[in-house]
Amino acid sequence: MALVWGFGDRTPLRVQQFSWEGQQVSVRDKSFTLSLSQAIDPHWVAENLSIEPLLPGKLSWVGKQFFYTLTELPIYGQDYQVKLAAIEDDAKSEAEAPPKATPPIEPFVSRFKTRDRVFAYIGTEDADRGRLVLFNLTQQQKSILTPADLVVLNFETYPEGDRLLFSAIPSSGINVTPEDQQLYTVTTGLNFQNIDPPPNAGQIRPILNAEAYINGRFQLSKNGQRIMVQRINREDPRDRSLWTIEGKAEPRAIGIPAEEFLISPNADIVAISQQNRLSLVPLGRNSGTIQAKEEFTKLLAFSPDQTQQIALQINNGIYSIFVIDATQPEPERLLLRTLTPFIDCRFEPRYAETLYCLKIDQSESLGVNTEEPFLSVINLESGEETPLLALPNYQDVRLSVSADGVALLFDQVVTATPNPRSELFTDQGLAVEGGRLWLLALPELRSTSTMQAVPPESLMPGYKPQWIP
Repeated sequence: MALVWGFGDRTPLRVQQFSWEGQQVSVRDKSFTLSLSQAIDPHWVAENLSIEPLLPGKLSWVGKQFFYTLTELPIYGQDYQVKLAAIEDDAKSEAEAPPKATPPIEPFVSRFKTRDRVFAYIGTEDADRGRLVLFNLTQQQKSILTPADLVVLNFETYPEGDRLLFSAIPSSGINVTPEDQQLYTVTTGLNFQNIDPPPNAGQIRPILNAEAYINGRFQLSKNGQRIMVQRINREDPRDRSLWTIEGKAEPRAIGIPAEEFLISPNADIVAISQQNRLSLVPLGRNSGTIQAKEEFTKLLAFSPDQTQQIALQINNGIYSIFVIDATQPEPERLLLRTLTPFIDCRFEPRYAETLYCLKIDQSESLGVNTEEPFLSVINLESGEETPLLALPNYQDVRLSVSADGVALLFDQVVTATPNPRSELFTDQGLAVEGGRLWLLALPELRSTSTMQAVPPESLMPGYKPQWIP
Protein backbone atom coordinates (compact mmCIF):
# COMPACT_ATOMS: atom_id res chain seq x y z
CA MET A 1 0.00 0.00 0.00
CA ALA A 2 1.48 3.34 -1.02
CA LEU A 3 1.43 6.32 1.30
CA VAL A 4 0.83 9.63 -0.50
CA TRP A 5 1.82 12.86 1.24
CA GLY A 6 -0.32 15.80 0.36
CA PHE A 7 -1.36 19.02 1.94
CA GLY A 8 -4.97 19.14 0.84
CA ASP A 9 -6.07 18.49 4.41
CA ARG A 10 -5.43 21.82 6.13
CA THR A 11 -5.49 20.37 9.66
CA PRO A 12 -2.39 21.88 11.28
CA LEU A 13 0.51 19.55 11.76
CA ARG A 14 1.54 19.25 15.43
CA VAL A 15 4.38 17.63 17.33
CA GLN A 16 2.57 15.42 19.83
CA GLN A 17 5.57 14.14 21.73
CA PHE A 18 9.29 14.92 22.03
CA SER A 19 11.22 12.28 23.99
CA TRP A 20 13.89 14.68 25.33
CA GLU A 21 11.46 17.34 26.52
CA GLY A 22 13.02 18.98 29.59
CA GLN A 23 15.53 16.14 30.03
CA GLN A 24 19.18 16.21 31.14
CA VAL A 25 20.95 14.25 28.43
CA SER A 26 24.24 12.36 28.78
CA VAL A 27 26.67 10.99 26.19
CA ARG A 28 24.93 7.62 26.54
CA ASP A 29 21.73 9.09 25.07
CA LYS A 30 22.05 8.42 21.36
CA SER A 31 18.73 9.51 19.83
CA PHE A 32 15.45 11.32 20.38
CA THR A 33 11.97 10.81 18.94
CA LEU A 34 9.45 13.26 17.50
CA SER A 35 5.88 11.98 17.17
CA LEU A 36 3.76 13.96 14.70
CA SER A 37 -0.01 14.22 14.48
CA GLN A 38 -0.11 13.13 10.84
CA ALA A 39 2.05 11.58 8.15
CA ILE A 40 4.23 14.02 6.24
CA ASP A 41 6.96 14.04 3.63
CA PRO A 42 10.11 13.21 5.67
CA HIS A 43 12.21 15.45 3.43
CA TRP A 44 10.15 18.43 4.64
CA VAL A 45 10.93 17.46 8.24
CA ALA A 46 14.63 17.11 7.44
CA GLU A 47 14.69 20.58 5.86
CA ASN A 48 12.78 22.30 8.67
CA LEU A 49 14.11 20.61 11.79
CA SER A 50 16.82 22.63 13.52
CA ILE A 51 18.87 22.24 16.73
CA GLU A 52 20.74 25.13 18.34
CA PRO A 53 23.62 24.92 19.12
CA LEU A 54 24.35 22.53 16.27
CA LEU A 55 24.14 18.86 17.23
CA PRO A 56 24.92 16.70 14.15
CA GLY A 57 22.79 13.65 13.52
CA LYS A 58 20.81 11.57 11.03
CA LEU A 59 17.03 11.53 10.60
CA SER A 60 15.01 8.36 10.05
CA TRP A 61 11.32 7.65 10.30
CA VAL A 62 8.54 5.06 10.53
CA GLY A 63 5.12 6.49 9.69
CA LYS A 64 4.52 9.52 11.93
CA GLN A 65 7.51 8.73 14.18
CA PHE A 66 10.78 10.49 13.43
CA PHE A 67 14.08 9.45 15.00
CA TYR A 68 17.12 11.71 15.21
CA THR A 69 20.29 9.72 15.92
CA LEU A 70 23.34 11.68 17.02
CA THR A 71 26.54 11.30 15.02
CA GLU A 72 28.59 13.26 17.55
CA LEU A 73 28.52 13.40 21.33
CA PRO A 74 26.59 16.26 22.95
CA ILE A 75 28.65 18.81 24.88
CA TYR A 76 28.05 18.92 28.63
CA GLY A 77 26.89 22.11 30.30
CA GLN A 78 24.83 23.17 27.25
CA ASP A 79 21.21 24.17 26.73
CA TYR A 80 19.81 23.03 23.37
CA GLN A 81 16.74 24.23 21.48
CA VAL A 82 14.84 21.98 19.05
CA LYS A 83 12.59 23.66 16.52
CA LEU A 84 10.28 22.36 13.80
CA ALA A 85 8.66 25.08 11.74
CA ALA A 86 8.48 26.18 8.12
CA ILE A 87 11.72 27.96 7.22
CA GLU A 88 11.09 31.31 5.60
CA ASP A 89 13.81 32.40 3.21
CA ASP A 90 13.24 36.05 2.29
CA ALA A 91 16.62 36.19 0.61
CA LYS A 92 15.42 34.18 -2.39
CA SER A 93 13.28 35.75 -5.07
CA GLU A 94 10.24 33.97 -6.45
CA ALA A 95 12.21 33.18 -9.59
CA GLU A 96 14.97 31.49 -7.56
CA ALA A 97 12.57 29.60 -5.29
CA PRO A 98 9.25 28.80 -6.94
CA PRO A 99 6.41 28.37 -4.46
CA LYS A 100 5.64 24.85 -3.33
CA ALA A 101 2.98 23.36 -1.15
CA THR A 102 3.79 23.36 2.54
CA PRO A 103 1.65 22.02 5.35
CA PRO A 104 0.12 24.32 7.92
CA ILE A 105 2.03 23.68 11.13
CA GLU A 106 1.85 24.72 14.72
CA PRO A 107 5.45 25.86 15.23
CA PHE A 108 7.20 23.56 17.70
CA VAL A 109 9.97 24.76 20.01
CA SER A 110 11.32 22.73 22.89
CA ARG A 111 14.46 22.58 24.98
CA PHE A 112 16.65 20.04 26.65
CA LYS A 113 20.00 20.31 28.35
CA THR A 114 23.04 18.16 28.84
CA ARG A 115 24.40 17.17 32.21
CA ASP A 116 26.31 19.80 34.12
CA ARG A 117 30.09 19.60 33.92
CA VAL A 118 30.86 18.04 37.33
CA PHE A 119 33.86 16.31 38.85
CA ALA A 120 34.88 14.81 42.18
CA TYR A 121 38.25 14.77 43.93
CA ILE A 122 39.94 14.15 47.28
CA GLY A 123 40.73 17.32 49.21
CA THR A 124 44.25 18.05 50.44
CA GLU A 125 43.85 21.22 52.54
CA ASP A 126 42.04 22.40 55.67
CA ALA A 127 38.51 21.03 56.17
CA ASP A 128 38.59 19.28 52.77
CA ARG A 129 41.66 17.17 53.54
CA GLY A 130 41.00 13.47 53.07
CA ARG A 131 37.36 14.01 52.17
CA LEU A 132 35.48 13.46 48.93
CA VAL A 133 34.52 16.77 47.33
CA LEU A 134 32.09 17.35 44.46
CA PHE A 135 32.51 20.43 42.28
CA ASN A 136 29.93 21.57 39.74
CA LEU A 137 31.97 23.48 37.18
CA THR A 138 28.85 24.62 35.30
CA GLN A 139 27.26 26.20 38.38
CA GLN A 140 30.51 26.87 40.29
CA GLN A 141 29.21 24.99 43.35
CA LYS A 142 31.24 22.87 45.77
CA SER A 143 29.99 20.28 48.27
CA ILE A 144 31.83 17.98 50.69
CA LEU A 145 30.37 14.46 50.55
CA THR A 146 32.14 12.43 53.25
CA PRO A 147 32.49 13.06 57.01
CA ALA A 148 35.65 14.19 58.75
CA ASP A 149 36.05 10.85 60.58
CA LEU A 150 36.85 9.02 57.31
CA VAL A 151 40.00 9.53 55.19
CA VAL A 152 39.25 8.71 51.55
CA LEU A 153 42.02 6.88 49.69
CA ASN A 154 40.43 6.28 46.28
CA PHE A 155 37.08 6.37 44.50
CA GLU A 156 35.16 5.51 41.32
CA THR A 157 32.07 7.09 39.74
CA TYR A 158 28.76 5.40 38.95
CA PRO A 159 27.43 6.05 35.41
CA GLU A 160 24.32 7.96 36.51
CA GLY A 161 26.40 10.32 38.67
CA ASP A 162 24.16 9.67 41.68
CA ARG A 163 26.79 7.77 43.72
CA LEU A 164 30.52 7.33 44.20
CA LEU A 165 32.25 4.13 45.28
CA PHE A 166 35.15 4.89 47.61
CA SER A 167 37.66 3.33 49.98
CA ALA A 168 38.48 4.93 53.32
CA ILE A 169 40.18 4.43 56.68
CA PRO A 170 39.23 5.99 60.05
CA SER A 171 40.82 9.41 60.54
CA SER A 172 41.44 8.95 64.26
CA GLY A 173 42.41 5.29 64.39
CA ILE A 174 45.56 4.09 66.18
CA ASN A 175 48.11 2.44 63.86
CA VAL A 176 45.66 2.62 60.97
CA THR A 177 47.20 1.97 57.53
CA PRO A 178 45.85 1.65 53.96
CA GLU A 179 45.53 -2.09 54.66
CA ASP A 180 42.55 -1.20 56.86
CA GLN A 181 40.58 0.44 54.05
CA GLN A 182 36.93 -0.48 53.65
CA LEU A 183 34.61 0.17 50.68
CA TYR A 184 31.54 2.42 50.80
CA THR A 185 29.18 4.28 48.52
CA VAL A 186 28.09 7.87 49.01
CA THR A 187 25.30 9.77 47.27
CA THR A 188 26.29 12.89 45.34
CA GLY A 189 22.95 14.72 45.36
CA LEU A 190 23.07 14.96 41.56
CA ASN A 191 19.66 14.33 40.03
CA PHE A 192 20.23 13.81 36.32
CA GLN A 193 17.26 11.40 36.22
CA ASN A 194 14.85 14.08 37.56
CA ILE A 195 13.80 11.92 40.53
CA ASP A 196 11.15 13.51 42.73
CA PRO A 197 12.00 14.18 45.50
CA PRO A 198 15.69 14.62 44.61
CA PRO A 199 18.17 12.49 46.58
CA ASN A 200 20.19 14.03 49.40
CA ALA A 201 23.98 14.19 49.19
CA GLY A 202 26.30 12.48 51.66
CA GLN A 203 24.33 9.29 52.41
CA ILE A 204 26.93 6.58 53.08
CA ARG A 205 26.43 2.82 52.78
CA PRO A 206 29.12 0.22 53.66
CA ILE A 207 29.96 -2.22 50.85
CA LEU A 208 32.96 -4.32 51.94
CA ASN A 209 34.70 -4.54 55.32
CA ALA A 210 38.33 -5.39 56.07
CA GLU A 211 37.95 -7.76 59.02
CA ALA A 212 39.12 -11.04 57.48
CA TYR A 213 40.72 -9.73 54.28
CA ILE A 214 42.93 -6.80 53.35
CA ASN A 215 41.30 -4.81 50.56
CA GLY A 216 43.66 -3.56 47.87
CA ARG A 217 42.98 -1.85 44.57
CA PHE A 218 39.41 -1.86 43.35
CA GLN A 219 37.56 -0.91 40.19
CA LEU A 220 33.97 -0.25 39.18
CA SER A 221 32.82 -1.23 35.70
CA LYS A 222 31.67 1.56 33.38
CA ASN A 223 28.08 0.30 33.51
CA GLY A 224 28.16 0.30 37.32
CA GLN A 225 27.15 -3.36 37.52
CA ARG A 226 30.32 -4.92 38.94
CA ILE A 227 33.05 -4.12 41.48
CA MET A 228 36.41 -5.91 41.38
CA VAL A 229 38.72 -5.85 44.43
CA GLN A 230 42.16 -7.25 45.20
CA ARG A 231 41.96 -9.09 48.56
CA ILE A 232 44.45 -10.91 50.79
CA ASN A 233 43.52 -13.19 53.68
CA ARG A 234 44.83 -11.69 56.93
CA GLU A 235 45.47 -15.15 58.44
CA ASP A 236 46.94 -16.75 55.30
CA PRO A 237 48.66 -14.31 52.90
CA ARG A 238 48.89 -17.11 50.31
CA ASP A 239 45.11 -16.78 49.96
CA ARG A 240 45.02 -13.81 47.60
CA SER A 241 42.60 -13.28 44.76
CA LEU A 242 40.41 -10.87 42.88
CA TRP A 243 36.91 -10.69 44.30
CA THR A 244 33.80 -9.62 42.44
CA ILE A 245 30.63 -7.94 43.69
CA GLU A 246 27.85 -8.01 41.11
CA GLY A 247 24.90 -5.76 41.84
CA LYS A 248 23.57 -6.58 45.30
CA ALA A 249 25.01 -10.10 45.34
CA GLU A 250 27.43 -11.28 48.02
CA PRO A 251 31.17 -10.78 47.31
CA ARG A 252 32.90 -13.86 45.91
CA ALA A 253 36.50 -14.74 45.08
CA ILE A 254 37.23 -15.70 41.47
CA GLY A 255 40.34 -17.65 42.56
CA ILE A 256 42.80 -15.69 40.40
CA PRO A 257 45.35 -13.21 41.79
CA ALA A 258 46.24 -10.08 39.81
CA GLU A 259 48.99 -7.49 40.05
CA GLU A 260 46.99 -5.25 37.70
CA PHE A 261 43.51 -5.61 36.23
CA LEU A 262 41.00 -3.81 34.02
CA ILE A 263 37.24 -4.49 33.71
CA SER A 264 35.55 -4.32 30.33
CA PRO A 265 32.84 -1.63 29.93
CA ASN A 266 30.02 -4.21 30.01
CA ALA A 267 31.57 -5.94 33.08
CA ASP A 268 31.71 -9.36 31.37
CA ILE A 269 35.52 -9.63 31.18
CA VAL A 270 38.44 -8.68 33.40
CA ALA A 271 41.90 -8.30 31.87
CA ILE A 272 44.47 -9.57 34.38
CA SER A 273 48.21 -8.96 34.38
CA GLN A 274 50.17 -11.39 36.52
CA GLN A 275 53.96 -11.81 36.28
CA ASN A 276 53.94 -9.62 33.16
CA ARG A 277 51.53 -11.91 31.30
CA LEU A 278 48.05 -10.95 30.16
CA SER A 279 44.90 -13.06 30.51
CA LEU A 280 41.29 -12.23 29.65
CA VAL A 281 39.01 -13.81 32.25
CA PRO A 282 35.24 -14.12 31.60
CA LEU A 283 33.18 -13.17 34.64
CA GLY A 284 29.82 -14.70 33.75
CA ARG A 285 28.93 -18.10 35.21
CA ASN A 286 28.76 -19.70 31.74
CA SER A 287 30.67 -17.26 29.56
CA GLY A 288 33.56 -19.32 28.22
CA THR A 289 37.14 -20.02 29.16
CA ILE A 290 40.14 -17.87 30.04
CA GLN A 291 42.01 -16.45 27.05
CA ALA A 292 45.77 -16.44 27.68
CA LYS A 293 47.56 -13.69 25.75
CA GLU A 294 50.99 -14.23 27.24
CA GLU A 295 52.77 -12.32 24.48
CA PHE A 296 51.40 -9.13 26.06
CA THR A 297 52.28 -7.60 29.42
CA LYS A 298 48.98 -5.94 30.26
CA LEU A 299 45.86 -4.36 28.80
CA LEU A 300 45.76 -0.57 28.88
CA ALA A 301 42.28 0.19 27.56
CA PHE A 302 39.01 -1.08 26.13
CA SER A 303 37.31 0.98 23.44
CA PRO A 304 33.91 2.42 24.48
CA ASP A 305 32.05 -0.13 22.31
CA GLN A 306 34.43 -2.90 23.48
CA THR A 307 35.38 -3.95 19.92
CA GLN A 308 39.01 -2.95 20.43
CA GLN A 309 41.59 -3.35 23.17
CA ILE A 310 44.95 -1.64 23.58
CA ALA A 311 47.63 -4.03 24.79
CA LEU A 312 51.14 -3.26 26.00
CA GLN A 313 54.12 -5.50 25.31
CA ILE A 314 57.42 -4.93 27.14
CA ASN A 315 60.44 -6.76 25.78
CA ASN A 316 64.08 -5.90 26.53
CA GLY A 317 63.28 -2.28 27.35
CA ILE A 318 61.17 -1.80 24.21
CA TYR A 319 57.53 -0.77 24.71
CA SER A 320 55.12 -1.85 21.98
CA ILE A 321 51.45 -0.90 21.70
CA PHE A 322 49.10 -3.28 19.89
CA VAL A 323 45.48 -2.83 18.79
CA ILE A 324 43.48 -6.03 19.33
CA ASP A 325 40.35 -6.26 17.18
CA ALA A 326 38.89 -9.69 16.42
CA THR A 327 36.71 -8.25 13.62
CA GLN A 328 39.73 -7.24 11.50
CA PRO A 329 41.83 -9.40 9.13
CA GLU A 330 44.82 -8.60 11.34
CA PRO A 331 43.37 -9.11 14.84
CA GLU A 332 46.58 -8.04 16.64
CA ARG A 333 48.12 -5.01 14.92
CA LEU A 334 51.31 -3.30 16.04
CA LEU A 335 50.56 0.40 16.45
CA LEU A 336 53.69 1.90 17.99
CA ARG A 337 57.11 0.84 19.26
CA THR A 338 59.16 3.10 21.53
CA LEU A 339 61.78 3.23 24.29
CA THR A 340 59.53 5.51 26.36
CA PRO A 341 57.56 3.68 29.10
CA PHE A 342 53.75 3.82 29.07
CA ILE A 343 51.78 4.39 32.28
CA ASP A 344 48.22 4.60 30.97
CA CYS A 345 46.17 5.08 27.79
CA ARG A 346 42.56 6.20 27.27
CA PHE A 347 40.40 6.23 24.15
CA GLU A 348 39.37 9.70 23.03
CA PRO A 349 35.59 9.47 23.58
CA ARG A 350 34.22 11.64 20.76
CA TYR A 351 35.43 9.61 17.79
CA ALA A 352 37.50 6.73 19.33
CA GLU A 353 40.08 7.32 16.61
CA THR A 354 42.92 8.36 18.90
CA LEU A 355 44.45 7.56 22.28
CA TYR A 356 45.52 9.86 25.06
CA CYS A 357 48.57 8.21 26.62
CA LEU A 358 50.57 9.07 29.70
CA LYS A 359 54.25 8.24 29.26
CA ILE A 360 57.52 8.71 31.12
CA ASP A 361 60.29 10.68 29.46
CA GLN A 362 63.69 9.52 30.71
CA SER A 363 66.74 11.76 30.44
CA GLU A 364 70.18 12.21 31.99
CA SER A 365 71.72 15.50 33.09
CA LEU A 366 75.03 15.85 34.94
CA GLY A 367 75.01 12.16 35.69
CA VAL A 368 71.55 12.27 37.25
CA ASN A 369 68.70 10.30 35.68
CA THR A 370 65.36 12.11 35.66
CA GLU A 371 61.92 10.82 34.77
CA GLU A 372 59.11 13.19 33.85
CA PRO A 373 55.61 12.24 32.67
CA PHE A 374 54.04 13.74 29.58
CA LEU A 375 50.73 13.38 27.76
CA SER A 376 50.67 12.47 24.08
CA VAL A 377 48.05 11.83 21.40
CA ILE A 378 48.38 8.67 19.27
CA ASN A 379 46.48 8.16 16.02
CA LEU A 380 44.92 4.67 16.04
CA GLU A 381 45.21 4.29 12.27
CA SER A 382 48.70 5.55 11.54
CA GLY A 383 50.41 5.23 14.92
CA GLU A 384 51.55 8.84 14.64
CA GLU A 385 52.31 10.33 18.06
CA THR A 386 52.01 14.00 19.02
CA PRO A 387 53.26 15.25 22.41
CA LEU A 388 50.56 17.38 24.03
CA LEU A 389 51.62 18.38 27.56
CA ALA A 390 54.66 17.93 29.82
CA LEU A 391 53.88 17.19 33.48
CA PRO A 392 57.15 17.88 35.31
CA ASN A 393 58.18 16.94 38.84
CA TYR A 394 55.57 14.28 39.54
CA GLN A 395 55.07 10.76 38.20
CA ASP A 396 51.97 9.55 40.02
CA VAL A 397 49.61 11.62 37.88
CA ARG A 398 45.88 10.86 37.80
CA LEU A 399 44.20 11.70 34.48
CA SER A 400 40.48 11.93 33.76
CA VAL A 401 39.05 12.65 30.30
CA SER A 402 35.56 14.17 30.31
CA ALA A 403 32.75 12.02 28.91
CA ASP A 404 32.18 14.50 26.06
CA GLY A 405 35.89 14.54 25.19
CA VAL A 406 36.44 18.29 25.45
CA ALA A 407 38.51 18.56 28.65
CA LEU A 408 40.98 16.66 30.77
CA LEU A 409 41.58 16.87 34.51
CA PHE A 410 44.91 16.01 36.09
CA ASP A 411 46.65 16.51 39.40
CA GLN A 412 50.12 17.37 40.63
CA VAL A 413 50.90 16.18 44.13
CA VAL A 414 53.60 17.02 46.64
CA THR A 415 54.73 13.78 48.29
CA ALA A 416 56.99 12.67 51.13
CA THR A 417 58.15 9.48 52.81
CA PRO A 418 55.30 8.13 54.98
CA ASN A 419 55.52 8.46 58.76
CA PRO A 420 53.18 7.34 61.59
CA ARG A 421 51.14 10.54 61.23
CA SER A 422 50.58 10.19 57.46
CA GLU A 423 46.94 9.72 56.45
CA LEU A 424 46.80 10.49 52.70
CA PHE A 425 48.68 8.29 50.25
CA THR A 426 49.37 7.96 46.54
CA ASP A 427 48.81 4.64 44.76
CA GLN A 428 52.56 4.03 45.14
CA GLY A 429 52.33 4.43 48.93
CA LEU A 430 53.94 7.88 49.29
CA ALA A 431 52.44 10.33 51.78
CA VAL A 432 50.52 13.23 50.24
CA GLU A 433 51.62 16.60 51.56
CA GLY A 434 49.53 18.68 49.16
CA GLY A 435 48.05 18.68 45.69
CA ARG A 436 46.70 20.83 42.88
CA LEU A 437 44.03 20.15 40.25
CA TRP A 438 44.44 21.35 36.66
CA LEU A 439 42.03 21.56 33.71
CA LEU A 440 43.25 21.13 30.14
CA ALA A 441 41.04 22.00 27.15
CA LEU A 442 41.57 19.21 24.62
CA PRO A 443 42.25 19.95 20.94
CA GLU A 444 39.83 19.33 18.08
CA LEU A 445 41.40 16.14 16.74
CA ARG A 446 39.61 16.17 13.37
CA SER A 447 40.79 19.67 12.56
CA THR A 448 43.06 19.99 9.52
CA SER A 449 45.18 22.62 11.25
CA THR A 450 48.27 21.80 13.30
CA MET A 451 47.45 20.68 16.83
CA GLN A 452 48.18 23.50 19.25
CA ALA A 453 48.67 22.83 22.96
CA VAL A 454 46.67 25.14 25.25
CA PRO A 455 48.14 25.96 28.68
CA PRO A 456 46.23 24.16 31.46
CA GLU A 457 44.13 26.12 33.95
CA SER A 458 44.84 25.85 37.67
CA LEU A 459 41.67 24.98 39.58
CA MET A 460 41.97 24.22 43.30
CA PRO A 461 43.85 22.16 45.91
CA GLY A 462 43.16 18.43 45.70
CA TYR A 463 44.18 15.19 44.01
CA LYS A 464 42.80 12.15 42.17
CA PRO A 465 40.15 14.07 40.15
CA GLN A 466 37.49 12.24 38.17
CA TRP A 467 34.77 13.59 35.90
CA ILE A 468 31.20 12.50 36.55
CA PRO A 469 30.14 10.60 33.37
